[in-house]
Amino acid sequence: MRPGVGVEMTREPMGVVGIITPWNFPIAIPAWKIAPALCYGNTVVIKPADLVPGCTWAIVDILQRAGLPKGVLNLVMGKGSVVGQTMLDSRDIAAMTFTGSVGTGRRVAESSVRHMRKFQLEMGGKNPTIVLDDADLKVAVETVAQSAFFSTGQRCTATSRVIVTDGIHDAFVDALCERTKNLRVGDALAKDTEIGPVVDAGQLKQDMDYIDIGQAEGARLRVGGQRLNRETEGFFLQPALFTEVHNNMRIAREEIFGPVAAVIRVKDYEEALSVANDTEFGLSAGIVTTSLKYATHFKRNAEAGMVMVNVPTAGVDFHVPFGGRKGSSYGPKEQGKYAAEFFTQVKTAYTAAG
Repeated sequence: MRPGVGVEMTREPMGVVGIITPWNFPIAIPAWKIAPALCYGNTVVIKPADLVPGCTWAIVDILQRAGLPKGVLNLVMGKGSVVGQTMLDSRDIAAMTFTGSVGTGRRVAESSVRHMRKFQLEMGGKNPTIVLDDADLKVAVETVAQSAFFSTGQRCTATSRVIVTDGIHDAFVDALCERTKNLRVGDALAKDTEIGPVVDAGQLKQDMDYIDIGQAEGARLRVGGQRLNRETEGFFLQPALFTEVHNNMRIAREEIFGPVAAVIRVKDYEEALSVANDTEFGLSAGIVTTSLKYATHFKRNAEAGMVMVNVPTAGVDFHVPFGGRKGSSYGPKEQGKYAAEFFTQVKTAYTAAG
């Protein structure tokens, strides 16, 4: 400190914050972006995904009826190519937070750099779960089944690469195949349903296309992958499990965003870690093991923003930071106290004494 000079650091709102959200968590994601944006004193323009505008409308309606001043929270709806692009082209938006596809995220980044605006991206994942020889088999099977197939695999944190060491591989695959066969696929509102429908016809086609690609590449479809008919209308798909997969196959490199998982066989932990990190993404990564040594090493060396030990890769808490590395995320993390890093800007002020 300089004698006779006081220093004060403060955080100020960014101004107008643009929010673009996806369809897979139509209440949670708008809520965890709107809340800190408003709490830190910003105004908001939010565009939800075309498929699910009603949930965001309900949130905005509740806040406005609760007394939020007019003009503070603004909802816009429509096609991303029209409404979203208008937001990206606007010079009035000081910061843009986006969750969605890699391709759209890149457009958000390009437009934000052009306008010199702050931006935050949460995009894709090709998340691994390692299963080691010492793993509890029941824990491993349930962890992977939930990670890969629950929410119909339509989560950016879902496991899509299951990396299994030699000693447990065959027993694990047999048990996971049995669990996958018995997953109850049906109406998402039915009490006994475990897996609901794929979101729409376009996503179902993408899932089915990748199932065909996997087989054409030489992977073995061990179970699932068929379109199902149920009493209620919907795009129902039996979760698909591939084995004999190599990490250079498209089904192991590209995000499918559906209930499709690929098992990759490796000889030991060292190879498993190498394969897990061999991806352009880095959102979530998991390991199933009873070894403190390997669990600790994996937590320190997994190239992912979030690491899970003996729990599913999908499933996060609102009070801790959310976000990844590499091609999965860009900018400050979301949620908890870390939200201040994006929704505010820091000012340093000096004042002479006397």
